[in-house]
Amino acid sequence: MSRLPALLLAPVVLAQATVLRRRTPELEPVIPNGVHRLGAHPEGVVAIGDSTVVGNGLARAADTSGSGFADALGASGVTVAGRSGATAGEVLAEFGATVPAEARAVLVLVGWNDAMRLHGGRRFRRELGALLDALRAAAPRARIVLAEPPRFGAFPVLPQPLRAALGAHATGLTRIARSLAAERGIPTVAGLDGTSTVADGFHPDAEAARDLGTRAAAALR
Repeated sequence: MSRLPALLLAPVVLAQATVLRRRTPELEPVIPNGVHRLGAHPEGVVAIGDSTVVGNGLARAADTSGSGFADALGASGVTVAGRSGATAGEVLAEFGATVPAEARAVLVLVGWNDAMRLHGGRRFRRELGALLDALRAAAPRARIVLAEPPRFGAFPVLPQPLRAALGAHATGLTRIARSLAAERGIPTVAGLDGTSTVADGFHPDAEAARDLGTRAAAALR
């Protein structure tokens, strides 16, 4: 049902999305797509996911959500596993087996691209659930925290009715994310609201990215 507004408004929404894509600058991730270990002891803390992990448009790796997460936990490094544009299922396929077994804390950031691609609720539930289970199997002692999908309904860069339609879908995926996390005893933190961004108007700037990491760390205490 969360896709219904977008589907009903498809001609207008698709036209707005096409114009927005043309006008939006493509910003490179500050941490290259893939798996990277930063700092002196990166094995204990992991940030895994999409562009929110690799920091599109940021100036320093220290400004990313994963670095903020590690710093808030008092760690001296972080393993970053992510790719800009990845969905929950793609993160599972590409990085699910890369989490160190000795990891003690894992921040999961997915849902952005699932919402943008209008993935259905059943698919998102299946793929996100499989990702969370794979992470727990890979690092049994790790405490996992899940960042909820972005709150697209609040993103100033999105014109109406695209904002309302995409926001409704993201809200539906957020309910699924919360349900999956609750079933597994995993805390969640609110997703990004698009009010503090880099030049493209979408991705979080240093303040928002690090704040997300800090909030995630606080949720584990």
